Amino acid sequence: MAAEAAISSLVELLGDQLIQKVKFLRGVEGKVDLLREELKRMQSFLKDANKKQFEDESVRNWISEIRELAQDAQDTIEIFLLNVESAKNWGLFKRCTSSPKRMYHLDRIGDEIESIRARLDAIDKSRERYGIKDLGEAAESASRWEVELRRRLCPWQKDEHLVGVKDDVEKLLQESILCEEKKGLSIAVLEGMGGIGKSTLAREIYNHPDVVYGPFDHRGWVVVSSEFTPHETIKQLIFELSDSDKQKVRELEESTKDKLYLLQKLQEMLYKKLEGKSYLIVLDDVWEKEHLESLITAFPDQQDKASRLLVTTRNKIIAKYDQYVHKMSLLDSKKSWELLLKKAFIGSTIGKCPDEFESVGTQILQKCDGLPLAISVVGGLLRQTQTKNGWEQVLTQLNSYLGRTESGVSTILELSYQNLSPQLKSCFLCLAFFKEDFTIPTKRLVKLWDAQGLIQQEGSRSIDEIGRGYLNELINRSMVRIQDLHVNDQVISCHIHDLVRDVCLRKAKEEIGLEIVKGDGGMSSESSNKPRHRVVYAKNLETSSSNQNKHVRSLFLLNVHDDYRFITTPPHYWKGYQLLKTVEIEATAFKRFPNSFRLLIGLKCLRIYACFEACIKLPCWFDHLRNLEVVDMKLCWVYFPRLVSLKMDKLRYFISGAIGRGPTNKNMWNKNIECLRGISHKDWMKSTLTSSCHLRELGIQLREGRIKREELIKARASLEKMQNLVILHLEWSYGYATDIALVVPQLANLTKLKLYGKMSKCPTATMFPPNLSHLTLTSSQLHDDPMAELGKLPKLLFLKIQYKVYLGETMLVLCDGFPSLEALVLRVLHELKSVIIEEGGMPKLKHLRIRGCRNLNTGNLPQHINIFTQ
Repeated sequence: MAAEAAISSLVELLGDQLIQKVKFLRGVEGKVDLLREELKRMQSFLKDANKKQFEDESVRNWISEIRELAQDAQDTIEIFLLNVESAKNWGLFKRCTSSPKRMYHLDRIGDEIESIRARLDAIDKSRERYGIKDLGEAAESASRWEVELRRRLCPWQKDEHLVGVKDDVEKLLQESILCEEKKGLSIAVLEGMGGIGKSTLAREIYNHPDVVYGPFDHRGWVVVSSEFTPHETIKQLIFELSDSDKQKVRELEESTKDKLYLLQKLQEMLYKKLEGKSYLIVLDDVWEKEHLESLITAFPDQQDKASRLLVTTRNKIIAKYDQYVHKMSLLDSKKSWELLLKKAFIGSTIGKCPDEFESVGTQILQKCDGLPLAISVVGGLLRQTQTKNGWEQVLTQLNSYLGRTESGVSTILELSYQNLSPQLKSCFLCLAFFKEDFTIPTKRLVKLWDAQGLIQQEGSRSIDEIGRGYLNELINRSMVRIQDLHVNDQVISCHIHDLVRDVCLRKAKEEIGLEIVKGDGGMSSESSNKPRHRVVYAKNLETSSSNQNKHVRSLFLLNVHDDYRFITTPPHYWKGYQLLKTVEIEATAFKRFPNSFRLLIGLKCLRIYACFEACIKLPCWFDHLRNLEVVDMKLCWVYFPRLVSLKMDKLRYFISGAIGRGPTNKNMWNKNIECLRGISHKDWMKSTLTSSCHLRELGIQLREGRIKREELIKARASLEKMQNLVILHLEWSYGYATDIALVVPQLANLTKLKLYGKMSKCPTATMFPPNLSHLTLTSSQLHDDPMAELGKLPKLLFLKIQYKVYLGETMLVLCDGFPSLEALVLRVLHELKSVIIEEGGMPKLKHLRIRGCRNLNTGNLPQHINIFTQ
């Protein structure tokens, strides 16, 4: 983390956390207090140092020394605390507190604190030589920023302030994409340097109404990137075109170890999917000609069908590949100025650029060379200061940086990072944990920030709300881009540009000790001597070195598995990770938890994102991981041994696809649990959670076939004790029609309801919670139109109907239906042909999103509705 964040974290650790956890610091308290006060004093110098580091390498080194000292000190304190906690867990605590072992621990921590103070004293003396002054308002300023960010929601714009794109869009549509003279498969290439706007232009074409409602039966978008893997790219494109093929692909992957055979079968599957259809496929960010050639064979070339591939690339060799090439141009001075103003004055009370700003702004634009990415980022930087003096400071900093970086855009990105607050710097650096061109789900990102201790909940705002505020601020600064929007204008997912990612990776390696291990066993670049965050790509951990593990706090295993798609580790692999707090495993799962995993007593967050429905058996020692706060195994069936109990005081989230066999201990869930998903209704009814528990989100499985009416009513009675419940998921066996409304509780705080499974009929409006605002129905298979009954819900704001909820051809919204509805999602309703909205119906509807409704005609819908199709 940044030096400011590292010291703040250490000061907090030396304060209440250490005092509360350890009651026998006699003789050491004084040393702890002195170190804490000296660190607080050092914080006041960091703001001045950050300003001076632009032009003085010695100051940059000084900041680096402080950061390293703070991280080393945090290691020392946390290891001491874990030793104390380990003694408690093993029943030795009482003896340790009155034995020579106690004195050994105290003497050792005391000596190490003295050593840290000596290093800090030397750093302080060097500060005077560099002329770094005490700016006492640093901490106060940071605090004010935190308060302000919590108050407001950033007014980012959905269209990303496009400038100079309209003419290019019309030209491409006319000359290539929609050109009727071009028969069969035609390829259009957008070629240009990084940051020039190729993907933005492609996105505008992809979502243009004449394309969406035009001649193409299928549209798809896939990012190829420099880390190109042919079968993964084709697989993602298959998923993009049809959710229903996911199971077929997974079965194919599990049936063979031959990668060449797998690639051929996936190509055949994609070919058959597109055969006989017209299609538009975007291949974004293609790096090599060979990459494109390896994909071409999967796309049928049919002379009676007009199909298009739209390719974006920086490679001029690719741009010579086929019929149509559009070379991207830099913005001229007029368009550059237009884009800068749009970015710099988002939500500004000034309204427009004051005349006295123009001279400075023009000089700043000269550093951008007409590159849209550079202009957008510097505009986000200028938005933070609405004074001429502030703009002049940005210009001065740019001039200072230009001598140290290779290009103008690198200078601007570096400067934009340095002007982030300590909190936002730490949040931004976490983006380095994700793969190149990865679409980052907002919920996953916010949970990651929370696991890293970057979100401090205050007042009535939830962690999710605060985290989204951070993300919106990064979007406003053009450091993060919106990938997909919810119909209620919340960001569903985001991504970062390749050039921004380069800065993110470099800073993460410098400031938080990021280490990236690739499949060949090599590092992506020079790694830290003390790696604190490690990302491992596609590598069998049997051959992974366990050296330098003791400082690692976060471990991300991405597509790391053996030939059977499970992760395997040497017997003592986890033993060295004594400070590990976060483990995320993607595209694989543990077949069996290794015994050495039980040594991770400091672990707070465990997430397993398997790409298949893995079955995971929790070991009997799982509840020894007493610091766990989050267990997320969303797609996994979790099996409990008979004697395991998860009554861990700190556990807040437990998410699984399903709990295969529930534990016999009915007192297993602690009252602090906030989210519990995957539990069966029988295990839920055995639970002893009461109305005083903190449970806000609950997911219950009813998979025992036909369930008696009396049992459903009993389940509802148990749910009605949960007065704090806000979100409820109910899922039941798809083969049986269930009167699920009998289970839905009438709770005042319950505002979000998700129902998954076949229903005999749509529940009446009176059977839903009185304050319901969000409703999702999935796979209900209703023969009668549900809109008349659902339209009676007075407070419903959002409605999603997906995957064969309704098997009829027409939906009718009555004149008084859905008085409050603002957003409607219709997804994979193959039989649906029309939606009729009577005059007065859905008066507040703003957004309608349609996906996979191939027969639906939207021409008769009201003009004021924003319609999104995919």
